[in-house]
Amino acid sequence: MRGALKLFTWFGIPVFLHWTFGLIFVYILWHAQSNEMSVIDTFWLTGLFMALFLCVLLHEYGHALTARRYGVKTRDIVLMPIGGVARLERMPEKPIQEFVVAIAGPMVNVVIATIILILIGIFADPAYLEVLKDAVLQSSGEEVLDERLQEIPQLLQFALNLAATNIALVLFNMIPAFPMDGGRVFRALLSMRTGRAKATRIAAWVGQAIALMLVGYGLWSDGFMLAILGIFVIYAARSENEMVQMEDLLSRFTVRDVVRPQFNRLHTNDWMQSAIELLRHGLERHFLVFDFNDQLVGTLEEDEIILAIRKSNMSSEIGQHLHPAEVVSVDDSLLKVYHLIRQQGFGIIGVMDENKLIGVVDEGGLTNFVRLEARNG
Repeated sequence: MRGALKLFTWFGIPVFLHWTFGLIFVYILWHAQSNEMSVIDTFWLTGLFMALFLCVLLHEYGHALTARRYGVKTRDIVLMPIGGVARLERMPEKPIQEFVVAIAGPMVNVVIATIILILIGIFADPAYLEVLKDAVLQSSGEEVLDERLQEIPQLLQFALNLAATNIALVLFNMIPAFPMDGGRVFRALLSMRTGRAKATRIAAWVGQAIALMLVGYGLWSDGFMLAILGIFVIYAARSENEMVQMEDLLSRFTVRDVVRPQFNRLHTNDWMQSAIELLRHGLERHFLVFDFNDQLVGTLEEDEIILAIRKSNMSSEIGQHLHPAEVVSVDDSLLKVYHLIRQQGFGIIGVMDENKLIGVVDEGGLTNFVRLEARNG
């Protein structure tokens, strides 16, 4: 992934750290300087942030591993200053499955907070617990209470802050601002009555309205991170709504509605010069490639042709530059083609009808079809 550093792979899911994560350390140093914190206090604050992001990572694995149970793969998990994102290949289409996947992340934080509080109850000095009880109930004078709170060991303060932050994460994530977890739960519940497309549209409207309030409150209270998060939610809600509406549109059509029967055929022993000329003077950007027996063996993508132009590699055989070929049935849903092109990166796909290749669907044709149908719709 661009702009991100791969940390490791766990449960078959790669974990990346986005470059903006470094802003967390800038914030810690600014906060420590502004509040004249000691080196030790700064160390504990840094440790709290790192532990918090470990909890965020476990939160995202909660989504990813639950989705795996329903046959949904996760491309990767990306950690950013505003949290983490588990990039699922798709969301489960059944509302109850989406509900379970969405709620799994916050439930991880509930478990973490519960474990921390149980350990505090078991191992913490009862005297310190009594001080915390007084702080909650405000049963002592403020000055006396402040002095007693300062006596609490930093490890206990660290554990309490981590538990409280996990609880805050649960409450914040369950705000019904789509596409946050609460918004996905809201969408799943709506889908049970209205259908996925309409439910997404409603959830996106509600999510953007809430996000606007977050932006306004963040700017009013100097909570710039909250404002940035609100802007992110607005953008993400709009993008996902557009994607779901497009998927709903595509699900109404089959490959037969968009197949292009006329296309240029290339062969493995053709020179790259042939493909370069077709790219320069025609409208096709990707090509199917056949062997001596006219059997489909692969595809030649636009990127490979451009690379050959840059390297002045005109005389090499096309067979040296092939990508795997993918074929679909003429009666398959157009949504299947969309996933192959947009998510798996195929530039062109062969179309079969009763074991006979009758045409192709490529990225340009699919894009044009979606644009025209969206206007008509």
